[in-house]
Amino acid sequence: MSQIDQFLGSLKRSLKAKNVLYRDLAKALGLSESSVKRILSNKSLSLERLEEICRVADISFSDVVKAANLEEGSQFHTLSDEQEKALAENARLLHYFMMLQDGKSPQKIEREYQIAAVESKKYLFQLDRLNLIELHPRDKVKIKRQGFLRFRRDGPVGKALFEQTKTNYLNYDFSRPEDYLRFSFLKISPGTLTKYKTKLEKLMIEMQEESRFEGEHNVSVTDVGVLLSFRPWQYSYMGAIKKKE
Repeated sequence: MSQIDQFLGSLKRSLKAKNVLYRDLAKALGLSESSVKRILSNKSLSLERLEEICRVADISFSDVVKAANLEEGSQFHTLSDEQEKALAENARLLHYFMMLQDGKSPQKIEREYQIAAVESKKYLFQLDRLNLIELHPRDKVKIKRQGFLRFRRDGPVGKALFEQTKTNYLNYDFSRPEDYLRFSFLKISPGTLTKYKTKLEKLMIEMQEESRFEGEHNVSVTDVGVLLSFRPWQYSYMGAIKKKE
């Protein structure tokens, strides 16, 4: 990831930590929400505009730079074994936490989902004890770790989700117009694979940022699973005729 991408990512996370929505930023800057979104994705963003954004959001420019340097190579964060184990043992708690992680408030979750206030409160206390959130008066929640959460493959939640991915995700015909499946068999060097792995990581971050923007601005969305992968592999027919010894 380039230093510009890293800085813009740090700026976006700083805005999220301050609970500054794109629509709030747009109003303060006298711009449309789409313009703000475009500005925060523009690698030619001017210093004057950056200073203006930091000023209206009450963010220190130097702090954003420092955070970008500290977060280099660590755009994702993981949970401890204890935290994952508690989430893996209770599907409702895991779902509740992921909705908080996506920016939903406890009040919004209670309004829109089949969960009683008493159960919601119980989960908030449990997540606070697990050090996953900071619980404040009136059920105000602050997520402990900013950035993108990624469950470890060998962790309790990661194992369960990976099994679902293997058994369920590809058991589908991908026939709807909005579905997408593209597979290619290649002969390619390890160095080139490393290069494209970096590009795929960046693409996933961009899609997650887009998802966050739409979630904050009440865009009508659909839950979608995105699988990016590559591995050593051959079609079975490629072993039908054996090489000579």
